Amino acid sequence: MNAITLRNLSDEASRALEALADARGTSAEAEAERILQDALQAIETGLPTESYDTSGVGLGTALRRLGEKYPELSEIDFSRDQTPARGVDFE
Repeated sequence: MNAITLRNLSDEASRALEALADARGTSAEAEAERILQDALQAIETGLPTESYDTSGVGLGTALRRLGEKYPELSEIDFSRDQTPARGVDFE
């Protein structure tokens, strides 16, 4: 198996990858591998790669496009937890 090193990955991308991995109960490396495999499979099967282009697109637009592409996402509750954060206790 080959190894790939990603340099200069933005903080936003790194945090998003870590959050995705945490939500799925996997490592960031496993999620990066899954994302890369999915993208390569989409290219090999002839799916339009422009659907992955998010340059110049804000978060709201990207989420709306995902909702249009995957209508089953409308069933997910994306509301924010309004519970105040607790302070850190070091004792």
